[in-house]
Amino acid sequence: MSVCLLVAAQLELLKPALWSLLAISGLLGLIAVISPRWFRILATQGSQWVDTNKLLACLDKRFDIDCYVLPHVRLLGAVVLASLAILAIRWLGR
Repeated sequence: MSVCLLVAAQLELLKPALWSLLAISGLLGLIAVISPRWFRILATQGSQWVDTNKLLACLDKRFDIDCYVLPHVRLLGAVVLASLAILAIRWLGR
């Protein structure tokens, strides 16, 4: 039963996105029926390739955080356990 409630809650969160996609699809279908020339222009503009290799290259660099984490490993562990306890209490309290 809880799985059904979880799926239902997720579907409720997705409804606005699904309605938006449906509206966009309907608008594109209407444009295709009314003016194939406009649809061709939209398709040409929308199918342009965007090169993200340069952007992703700077995000793909290694950043060593061990020098920050390892000296404070007990504090980090305590914070993680406290966060877990708070989340579990809040989740079970509902």
